[in-house]
Amino acid sequence: MMDFQTLGVIAAVVAAVALVLYVWDRRTKQQPVDMMDAAKLTVGAGATAAGVAFAVGTDTVADVVETTTHAVQEMFVGKPDF
Repeated sequence: MMDFQTLGVIAAVVAAVALVLYVWDRRTKQQPVDMMDAAKLTVGAGATAAGVAFAVGTDTVADVVETTTHAVQEMFVGKPDF
């Protein structure tokens, strides 16, 4: 399971990238940067990334993905059970 420091780093990196991309997009379009929109986008992107990383970082999810992957592989390469 991921620790909270790792989740914080993931959230911070994604938030920083989202902010840079937003500012770059506004500057290339010759439009002003709205700080409220930038803050909402930054916080939303960071929180979403941390939430997704937390959700898929647990051992239970890894077991489910492994079981599902095995079942899908059997469906395409194994013999059917009719």
